[in-house]
Amino acid sequence: MHSAPSSSPHAPDRWFPTRKPLTAPRARLFCLPFAGGSVAIYHSWSQGLPAGVELCPIQLPGRERRLSEKPIDSLPVLVDMLLPVLAPLLDRPFAFFGYSMGARISLELARRLQARSGPRPLGLFLGAAGPPAVNTREPIHHLPEDQFIAQLRRYDGTPEELFNHRELLDLVLPTLRADFALAFTENGHQPPKLEVPISVMGSPEDKHVPTANLERWRDETTHEDVRVRLFPGGHFFIKPQRDAILANVSEDLTRWLGSAP
Repeated sequence: MHSAPSSSPHAPDRWFPTRKPLTAPRARLFCLPFAGGSVAIYHSWSQGLPAGVELCPIQLPGRERRLSEKPIDSLPVLVDMLLPVLAPLLDRPFAFFGYSMGARISLELARRLQARSGPRPLGLFLGAAGPPAVNTREPIHHLPEDQFIAQLRRYDGTPEELFNHRELLDLVLPTLRADFALAFTENGHQPPKLEVPISVMGSPEDKHVPTANLERWRDETTHEDVRVRLFPGGHFFIKPQRDAILANVSEDLTRWLGSAP
């Protein structure tokens, strides 16, 4: 097991361990993972992005080299931690890509930036998640351990080998529980709508996110540019549909950059 980096909590090496800075990027794409996921899911994505787009996968506490750090189970606390880390990198046009849990984090980051009259993203890429206004997730993070583990088995993204390796399972359970708490976070009182484009991705085979809920992302923004695309593959279509997703991300980023002031 790796020990946590000795740098401060806001140091880029903690949050962006795989980022390869470009000299003068046209834009930056910040990527947030699904529950239990890490920057590894975005390995090699830079090869499929438009020239000049800098890939910035975000590593949250409680995984890989940050495994010894306490995972964060409060979305407001996580956003408070992320904003100072992101601030120096928002000097260029940027977008958020959030998958499942990552979609909820991306939405809240965009809301907070807008509320502060800060820089706004070119748009949001949101996959395998409905908006919090129609949250169909169960609050499984509150369950006793044996029931929580039983519910985890329902999600295709957790390898069966993990359940058979009790020592490893004990290491990752706190992170998984915290991640599901983040994903389940409900809306506050009538949050204001965003004013940016949203690109939504889902799968008709996803047992956890009804296709009808994907269309409800249109209610989260006043912008007319909202696209919903469907892919085969179930809840974790991000893995088999990587190339198709990147093609659509590239198309949208190019369009958004072309219309940016």
